Amino acid sequence: MQQSFYAIDDQRYFTFADDGLITLRYGWNLAHGNGLVWNPGEKVEGITNTLWALQACCFSFFVDKRFLPLAMKFSAVGWLLLTAYCFFQIARACLPSPKNSLSGNVFNAMAFFLPLSYSPLIYWSLRGMETSILAALISAGILLFLRARSQPAFMGSLLLGLSFMARPDSIIAGALVFGFRLRAVFKGELKRRHLLAEIIPFISVILTLCIFRTLYYGSPVPNTYALKINGMSAFERISLNGAGYIMPFIVISLPLITALAGSLLLYPDGKKILFAALPAAMTVYTVYAGGDSFGNWRFLAPYVPYAFLALLMDFPRINDILRRHLHGRAAARTRRYIFLAGVCLLLLTMARPPLFKSYAGNLQKPQQDDIANINTAIWLNGVLKPAASVGVFYAGSIPFYTDFYALDFLGKSDAYIASLRPDKSETTSRNGLMSVPGHNKYDLRYSILDRKPTYVQGLKWAKEDITQKALEIYEPVGVNFKTWTSYSDNAILLQKESPLVNWEKIQGRSSETPHY
Repeated sequence: MQQSFYAIDDQRYFTFADDGLITLRYGWNLAHGNGLVWNPGEKVEGITNTLWALQACCFSFFVDKRFLPLAMKFSAVGWLLLTAYCFFQIARACLPSPKNSLSGNVFNAMAFFLPLSYSPLIYWSLRGMETSILAALISAGILLFLRARSQPAFMGSLLLGLSFMARPDSIIAGALVFGFRLRAVFKGELKRRHLLAEIIPFISVILTLCIFRTLYYGSPVPNTYALKINGMSAFERISLNGAGYIMPFIVISLPLITALAGSLLLYPDGKKILFAALPAAMTVYTVYAGGDSFGNWRFLAPYVPYAFLALLMDFPRINDILRRHLHGRAAARTRRYIFLAGVCLLLLTMARPPLFKSYAGNLQKPQQDDIANINTAIWLNGVLKPAASVGVFYAGSIPFYTDFYALDFLGKSDAYIASLRPDKSETTSRNGLMSVPGHNKYDLRYSILDRKPTYVQGLKWAKEDITQKALEIYEPVGVNFKTWTSYSDNAILLQKESPLVNWEKIQGRSSETPHY
């Protein structure tokens, strides 16, 4: 409820990450007979989290659009709790000491809280992204593989395949799990035919999705792949974006990396290697892909708790070592204190109180751009006619809360923009990235001057400023709420004398030009 606010129509709205609302528009359109699309009639896949969109579609049959973000957030809490339960069961499957021992009980309880203690996972889940369902599918899949032992884990394979539908880069996690199973084949613990059989569900889901994309959208990969990858070499993605993006994560994770390296050297174990490999491989992938347009390590969030789980596997062993060297009642208390101190240190290292405080602060109130964009959408619903169009930089809030045809200036759902060469200058830099993926391709002359949407969210981006020319076509209309891009101007840009605007509903049309 803290992420909600009363908008200009005196109704409560629940804020969501803007990119998450792009996904919800796809799901909403599918539920209402318009197809899995952003704009009805235009088959462009501007999302990569198909499974999250399908869940939104299911909810859209029963929930009003205003409450759909809240329903998705509640589902995220459920997915996180399922992830925690799977971690608890994974810990039991990996426990090297008797399950009724103190160390075993603490170990299991700690494992439950690992995903619930990692701030980026909680943050991105409660902001409405697909991290929660992705974390749940991967943890459930790993649990089923661990339980299968020498038998094929068909359901685990299916869940890992479904995780690909939640985020395609989870194919890396699937490959690592099957690598772990291949190791079991070499050790004689699993038959080769069982491994080959259990891969089938995983491959089938991936192939089915790729075939669907090809038949429905005309491409086996989403438009966002072309938007973020095409036009930049691997070297450019790494040097301009990936390295700078990941460095803060490496710095803040140095205690974890050091402890994990020592643990693997002293007590190597196949399961620990798998758990450590998951975040390590995703870190490499994140650098290779050029980072993320947002900070807080969204791509890594579902995987980092496995590194802490690998460390946690050493705690029962450490407790046994202390028991052998410390005897007597006083020694038993000392062992408990040492053990609990280690547990607390691990939790503190994971939660990082200053970092947690920062995340919690962002979750305790709606963000300014969310409020501005939702209020703008409500206002546009009141003054634009059904055939009107909206042109946006934020492709989530305004298109989702309106039913107008939308133009995405930054190209997630625009194949032409996605095909452009990226702006590799520093004009779009932030969060350690010199050329932010998903925000470094634009052509405002095409999007605004040529296509002329009824409403435009702004007139400049990075190096391109068409204000002078565009103000021949658009006029600023004063409103009584803060708007993006300049929260102090309180004005909305509408096409001059457009027949698609109910001008009689607009009072006090602005005669001053805001600073855009």
